[in-house]
Amino acid sequence: MKSILIAFLSLLTLPMFGQISIQDSSANFISITGKLGFQYPIGELNQRFGYGGITGGSVFYKTARNFTYEVGGDFFFGNQVKETSILSPILTEDNIIIDRTGNPAEVILYERGFIINAKVGKIFPVIGPNPNSGLHVAAGLGYMQHKIKVYEADELVPQLQGSYIMGYDRLTDGLNLTQSFGYQHFSNYRLWNYYIGIELNEGLTKNRRTVNYSTGTNNPNLRFDFLGSVVVKWYFPIYKRSPKDFYFY
Repeated sequence: MKSILIAFLSLLTLPMFGQISIQDSSANFISITGKLGFQYPIGELNQRFGYGGITGGSVFYKTARNFTYEVGGDFFFGNQVKETSILSPILTEDNIIIDRTGNPAEVILYERGFIINAKVGKIFPVIGPNPNSGLHVAAGLGYMQHKIKVYEADELVPQLQGSYIMGYDRLTDGLNLTQSFGYQHFSNYRLWNYYIGIELNEGLTKNRRTVNYSTGTNNPNLRFDFLGSVVVKWYFPIYKRSPKDFYFY
């Protein structure tokens, strides 16, 4: 039984990890990816945040028919927070916050969020060095969460410590839809494996806090949080390359 199991697993992994030549034919393989890019909020998210960065990683699988399957997560961030009214309950008439020592406190607001998606796509080999490269279109479904990070380095403002911070951070999450379009490149020599393209995320989200201190309500209305990104991905394929040179005796 043990021998049969080992043989069965070997057959399953052979097409994926055996020796292949992506220069001459479309191949199936797994790849680990990393991502870096620029993101800009759209819709209601733009009322809360400005531009920022995005980074992440995923596990990517490409079939011999150039269909792609990807599961990954992204972290988006920035320091362009427009919704500064969240601090209005603790502002003085001069629009400053007084700490417990009686001095003005330095409070900084940041954008923080993450997205988890599962995507299905297709590579159309109309351009590129081999049948595995070309225009890549994908779409998927996942989860979006974001909040305003309230940072006060000295920790001298009691209203911004512990569980009190939940009344200010506007924690929001919900369903996420995603689409992407760009150029996918897999090098013949495994040196340059990358993607350059545009990604769109549409979050159907809600505020999850019981109450927001600045309004006295929890604002349960459905939000439309859109995020557009220009990204670069780097791929680390897992496969053995077929030898390019053959010798005859």
